[in-house]
Amino acid sequence: MSKARAGDKEAFGQLVTAFQTRVFRVAYGIVGHKEDAEDIAQDTFVKAYRSISDLNADVTFYNWLMRIVANTSMNYKKSMHRQQFVPMDEVAEPVDQGETPEEAMERVEGNARVTALLAALPSEHRAVLALRELGGFSYDEISDILNIPLGTVKSRMNHGRDKLRGLVMKGGVKQ
Repeated sequence: MSKARAGDKEAFGQLVTAFQTRVFRVAYGIVGHKEDAEDIAQDTFVKAYRSISDLNADVTFYNWLMRIVANTSMNYKKSMHRQQFVPMDEVAEPVDQGETPEEAMERVEGNARVTALLAALPSEHRAVLALRELGGFSYDEISDILNIPLGTVKSRMNHGRDKLRGLVMKGGVKQ
């Protein structure tokens, strides 16, 4: 980390390798479009590289990076208003070697349903859910990443989950 802060491109490249999948997943969870998420992930790392020397020592690189990807994704979503979504089965995922073909198909079908459901949510709900479920962040971390109060995170999480439940009860959304 300190080498990357000092401008070492190879050290920064190692950080990219370590976090690229997570950055992509969070971007995808927010924008719901594979190519856009790839562009956002690339933009995120460019922004991070350009400003890593300014990274506050009190903030972890990962949380700082997730703030960049979340903000970049939400800004993109606001500017493009794109509602085209690619099923999660088209997103590169690690293959579970112990998974049977039937289990793999169930996982892919489940991912497609989740993607369609997330796509139906407003971006602020999608963002907190993506950070929580795809990024594995705590509510406090999400509050820090999105720079919103903890109460707002909890509210958006509850409203997002309620909306998801409502969609599931209605039989989902058209894919």
